Amino acid sequence: MRNSIRRRLTTAFVGLAIGPLLLVGIVLAWQSFNAQSQQALALQREVAQRVATQVTAFFTGLENELRAVSQVQGLQGLDRDRQQAILSELLSYEDVFEELTLLDSEGKEQIRVSRLRLTFTELGNRAEEDEFVIPKTSGEVYYSSVRFREGTGEPLMTISLPLQDVRTGLVDAVLVSEVRIKRVWDLIAGIQVSQGQSVYIVDAEGIVVAHRNPSVVLGGAHFDVPDQDGTQRGLTNASVLLAVDTVRLGEQAFNVVAEQTTSEALAPATNSIIVILITVAVAAVAAVGLGLLVVRQIVHPIQAMAATVQAISSGDLSQQVQVTSQDEVGALATAFNDMTVRLRGLIAGLEGRTHALETSTKVSRRLSTILDQEQLVTEVVQQVQTAFNYYHVHIYLIDETTQDLVMAGGTGTAGQMMLAGGHKIPTGRGLTGRAAATNSPVLVPDVSQEEGWLPNPLLPETKSEVAVPIAMGERVLGVLDVQHNVTGGLGEADTSLLQSIAGQVAIALQNIRLFAEAQRRAEHQTRVNLITQRIQSTTTVEDALQVAVRELGRAVEAGETSVRLA
Repeated sequence: MRNSIRRRLTTAFVGLAIGPLLLVGIVLAWQSFNAQSQQALALQREVAQRVATQVTAFFTGLENELRAVSQVQGLQGLDRDRQQAILSELLSYEDVFEELTLLDSEGKEQIRVSRLRLTFTELGNRAEEDEFVIPKTSGEVYYSSVRFREGTGEPLMTISLPLQDVRTGLVDAVLVSEVRIKRVWDLIAGIQVSQGQSVYIVDAEGIVVAHRNPSVVLGGAHFDVPDQDGTQRGLTNASVLLAVDTVRLGEQAFNVVAEQTTSEALAPATNSIIVILITVAVAAVAAVGLGLLVVRQIVHPIQAMAATVQAISSGDLSQQVQVTSQDEVGALATAFNDMTVRLRGLIAGLEGRTHALETSTKVSRRLSTILDQEQLVTEVVQQVQTAFNYYHVHIYLIDETTQDLVMAGGTGTAGQMMLAGGHKIPTGRGLTGRAAATNSPVLVPDVSQEEGWLPNPLLPETKSEVAVPIAMGERVLGVLDVQHNVTGGLGEADTSLLQSIAGQVAIALQNIRLFAEAQRRAEHQTRVNLITQRIQSTTTVEDALQVAVRELGRAVEAGETSVRLA
């Protein structure tokens, strides 16, 4: 009988200790691996997008230089000596241009300057070439495919810019430039990459045209870009985590590829799995050892305990052993109950942390794609409220003029009513105002005990509240405020999670504002260029002044605009 009890209790302890821990460990390890794999892939996408943006900006800058030469100086209307001087000057200070050619409205070469040749004895006719036909007929900038110079293997492109007559709006000339795109190599070489990471550019034919290692391009490397991001075979046929972004220049398309070997990209995920499995193994060994020690001390069969152990080993962790004595059996029952409680708490804690990690990752990934402030605020409050079942979530943003906290988004009917009423809070008042004034989170587990708390009649069930500043360094942009209808329902764990989300919101708001500022500057520059063009199209001083007054008045929306001449 004694051996039978030992065997039964040993089986129950081992099953209880190892089974749930192993299951939780495997699930947690799998979820952690997936989450970190997605983060690693998101990092590659970010690198590819950043390089694509820089490459686009580089070619846009070239277009702007050519456009400035043609429009500001009125290139096609000058005499040939002046035209040649202007093009030669551009060639001298911008080494990216290899050759510049001005074609007339029929495709005949008027002026050609080159870095390699000082003079040209003959000027040709390019009326049948795409570099003339496309900008002449469509009025759009033409980009050729990449070609490689014989002998050196250096990549070159042709960029053709249509030049329009300011009076008729018709294309009456084309400025053709031969561009050395080695500068793109330098751009990629200057990007800081991680161990095992590489960035390169592939054209539509699969030819590598830019790489931090010039020998890859000069060696004629070829790569078939996959249809989707993820784990693929990379440029060297090694297993890599790969992401692709596309750069479109006229009718040409180039793929920016960012890749990192899977061993380096997934190293953090692998380390997390190892740590989790070691922790589970140690916990399981400790639990089994404790069980065996207690079993060895049992000398009498315990029917009631056996029934309880059977229930727990079946997965019902809510069961508790009834402690009826203070001897060895009572000590065993107490230890067993404590272990069950700890295991239940461990599982609950792991689930909570996993849920928080998934939510934070989901919110971060979603915020990175939003460029509208109203949509951003709405998305954040809905995601946070839904994920954690809070009573109410809302966001306030700082009014730069009054420094008041103006409500920008909230959940439920109460949120809609406060938005409609223009709800706002002065900085320093209430929990939200205090968080904004101090640039630090304010947690109140029981609002009934807080003197500075401001009750809201639209939220009568509020029992606890936490306000977290949305800040970029020392600059507070707003406050993320969460309320719960349970006393003590909000704690330090909620505060830490909300601080992480608030940091992501601050970055997203900063990006939105920078994007809006860039748009405003672009619109301003476009308007200035348009006014300049219209002034240049006039033939008399009086007409120029009339155009300037009219266009400036429209631009600033003035009621009356005039020019006074002394």
